[in-house]
Amino acid sequence: MKQELPVIIGLAFGLFIVIAMFVGGVPALTTGKNYVDDWFLVVSAWAIAVGVVNLTQIHGRRVQQRREGYQYSLWLMICMFGMAFFGILVAKSADHEGWKFMYNNLIAPMNATVYSTLVFYIGAAAYRAFRVRNVEAAVLLVAAVVMMLGRVPLGTVLLGDWIGDTAEWILNVPNSAGMRGIQIGATLGGIATALRILVGIERAHLGGTGD
Repeated sequence: MKQELPVIIGLAFGLFIVIAMFVGGVPALTTGKNYVDDWFLVVSAWAIAVGVVNLTQIHGRRVQQRREGYQYSLWLMICMFGMAFFGILVAKSADHEGWKFMYNNLIAPMNATVYSTLVFYIGAAAYRAFRVRNVEAAVLLVAAVVMMLGRVPLGTVLLGDWIGDTAEWILNVPNSAGMRGIQIGATLGGIATALRILVGIERAHLGGTGD
């Protein structure tokens, strides 16, 4: 029963949410869905709390043992708890001027710094991917060069407006078609995974393994 009860609860709530999403005009379904959504927020908040505790344990031990790079772990905890305490006890709202200042001058620049490091990984991946070994790789290389030149002002200055128009066409037609195919595949995969969870085939989230 210990294994079947969580599956039954998951199936019941999963079917209820699906029915409430697609069936309108029933006040009881709407009220129940809003109630379940509130509980989802509560569970999400507890998941964040567990993550905070986990990070504190890991990086706290690193600071305590003075491991290599422990300064970064110390700064992580200072920033994490500092922002949390300031937001909960002082700001209490995203409209607070102090919160806006900290977000715009601390979080946003750090996010930009992290994302900027991806440029080097993208460059290394592009170097490996753009080696012309077959026709597909050649098409990828040509499209990439056109996109890189067409999306910057320098390319238009050197080659004319056609390079920008070609890059726009690649972005809106072949790229959009490929992205839609990927999204359809991901959606079908999500539906299949949801069905496996609802019927109890997939039980990894319960600490077990699927049959």
